[in-house]
Amino acid sequence: MTFPLTKKFTDALQLAHEWHRGQYRKRTQTPYLSHLLGVASVALEFGATEAEAIAALLHDALEDGPENLTADKNKRVEKRKELEAQIGAKFGAEVAALVRGATEETPLVDGQKPPWAERKLDYLAKLGHEGASSLLVSASDKLHNARTILTDVLTEGMTPEAREAFFGRFSQGREGTLQYYRLLADAYKQAPGAAGRPRLHALFAELERTVAALEVACGVTPEEVRKYAPLRSAQADEGLGFI
Repeated sequence: MTFPLTKKFTDALQLAHEWHRGQYRKRTQTPYLSHLLGVASVALEFGATEAEAIAALLHDALEDGPENLTADKNKRVEKRKELEAQIGAKFGAEVAALVRGATEETPLVDGQKPPWAERKLDYLAKLGHEGASSLLVSASDKLHNARTILTDVLTEGMTPEAREAFFGRFSQGREGTLQYYRLLADAYKQAPGAAGRPRLHALFAELERTVAALEVACGVTPEEVRKYAPLRSAQADEGLGFI
């Protein structure tokens, strides 16, 4: 039996280290590479091919890779295209497409990202149109993030005051963070692209268990979280009906 990971995977690992060198996870001293390794590990545990595992390693390159950062925000789209072309040339069109699929693609407005709620609602809606490979990379990313948040809440946020301080590191605080992950868990379970993929459904189930454990740790129910204001009000403004 041929080992499924070739030199392409180690090349991608080296590139991920190079592009994200010096970056840390949000307001921590944890190297950002830990997240990329974690996402690739989750993807492989749930049946990823080498192309899917490479995409997992590089899934944040078009948003957060140092080569994509520039003082002139209007040039970021151009830099993103350059990075995507580099990924495609080195690892193939499938990997480039998967990395692009994992990227928030809402256009810049006056050089700025659109509001948080608009970006997250667009991402949630996009999941209904993604194929199995894209869903695998995306859900692996979200599961690793959710596991990290849960671990931090259980170790740092055991009191209401500590929880509020912890969630202060996220732009939308406790309500926005919990609501987004609850709606992600809901959306993945409904995604048509996962039909006939039991390992993918197992990944979605693991995300559901993690999000539910996070809600329990915060003393709230899924029904309460779905009704929070951050995304519900934006969804009403845009006429969307999935919340």
